[in-house]
Amino acid sequence: MDRYEQALREAGQLVFFGFDGPALNGHARSAIRELHIGNVILFTRNYRSPAQFFTLIRQLQALALEANGAPMFVAADQEGGSVTRMTSGVTWFPGPMATRAAGGGPALAQAVGEGIGAEMARMGLNFALAPVTDLADNPDSAHIGSRSYGADPQAAAPYVEAFLRGVQRHVIATAKHFPSIGGSAADLHLELGCSRRTRAQLEAFEMQPVRLAVRAGAQAVMTSHEVYAAVDDGPGTLSAALLQGYLRGRFGFEGLIVSDCMEMQALQRRVDAPQACVRAVLAGVDLLLICHTQRLQAECVHALARAICDGVIPRARLEESLARIAAKKRALPQPHTCPQPQTDALFAEDRALSRDICRRALTAKGETALLRCGENERFLLLAPPPAALTMADETQGAHSLCAAAQRAFLQAECVEYAFPLSEQELAQLCARIARGGYSKIFVATYNLHADSRQQMLLRAALSADAPVCAIALRTPYDARWYEGCRAWMLAYEYTPPMTQAVVAALRGEISCTGALPDDAARVLQRERRDLSCPKR
Repeated sequence: MDRYEQALREAGQLVFFGFDGPALNGHARSAIRELHIGNVILFTRNYRSPAQFFTLIRQLQALALEANGAPMFVAADQEGGSVTRMTSGVTWFPGPMATRAAGGGPALAQAVGEGIGAEMARMGLNFALAPVTDLADNPDSAHIGSRSYGADPQAAAPYVEAFLRGVQRHVIATAKHFPSIGGSAADLHLELGCSRRTRAQLEAFEMQPVRLAVRAGAQAVMTSHEVYAAVDDGPGTLSAALLQGYLRGRFGFEGLIVSDCMEMQALQRRVDAPQACVRAVLAGVDLLLICHTQRLQAECVHALARAICDGVIPRARLEESLARIAAKKRALPQPHTCPQPQTDALFAEDRALSRDICRRALTAKGETALLRCGENERFLLLAPPPAALTMADETQGAHSLCAAAQRAFLQAECVEYAFPLSEQELAQLCARIARGGYSKIFVATYNLHADSRQQMLLRAALSADAPVCAIALRTPYDARWYEGCRAWMLAYEYTPPMTQAVVAALRGEISCTGALPDDAARVLQRERRDLSCPKR
């Protein structure tokens, strides 16, 4: 084996690749056989059923062992809530803020983590890109919101620690992101964000959740592409000051440092992906996510191999990462039995747990009796379909609130509106509101801060004669605009089990007993907005 071939094989162990489709294809074969990539990240685009997924993963692992002599890390963003990759046949678990809102304390987060880890392991996955440790301290965040356990590091930490314990009974868990991106309003998939907090503020706030996760035993940490100007003028993923100085040095982290996706525009607008991969390894990253593009995956692996051959990546630095990776891979379990979610007691228990948490999480304020509807009541419900607001979101699964509510209330008018609302559609919905004759009006909102026409729709409803109730389908911080609503409900996430819970509450089958975490409630109160509508 010549020197470059050896460097290519070493470079491949540092990379996760992603590919399209539910079957082993030419892209995947080439990545493993020719580029010697040693790890794969799977998405909903790769998933059809538990049995199909199990078979695909076994085929990938067999090919990797044949071509490279080592098993693969097989990863997925299985956070629960809006970021869930396996969306049918297995359990759609609730996300962090819904879990915390349901009560039950950290033990409930541990049960969710255990369920997610166990189901992943049954299908052959061995690397969970969860939990989210980011803080929900910016209500205008494009990324985080209810993906977080809360807005305060000390309040959220016990839930993160408990989730980690649960997941890591079965698979590797990844605390993400370091430092926190919860304070950023930028969508880092599309643009570069920059934190202007002082070094002291970063240490006390943004860095604290991962520091606590490291103490709790997290086996992997994912980087952030945000710029933290008080520490470094470059993206966090490329910052030795953050990764070596803080994460390795001050926090004592000895596990795997994983990059966020190197194809994200936040990074590529600053430096091209092949160069960024080399710089990330030099900064301290062990594993690089390159989730989509075959051409870019090849360019990045070859750039790493050249940097290894030329000594740009020092041998000692490379061997640190290779040793960490090899040690974790030696401990990987290899499942041998295809999962049977319909008959396996594990999956039945997990589905019941998810259903229970979603029902307990629903949070209501105001004249809550208005949230219950009669079977033949003629009310108006305006709601969006599930929508992917960032590239991290998943929308698969039959969980339209309008469709579910219309089946339950045949006399109601349930109208779905697009996100973002067009001017023409807004006019049509306002005309429908003005026609009147409704017992009440429900306006379901979805990241209200990002759509001024949604705000105008709510204002139009509040100007009508009927009482208005609002339902926050994604972030609880939509309630900043609910002044004037007679009642409102926080659903935290727009997923099938949460949609079912909302309809059950409207039917009066359950009461909304959840509670918005105190630290998130303080953010909500601080940032309250006024639509300048008279109270009714």
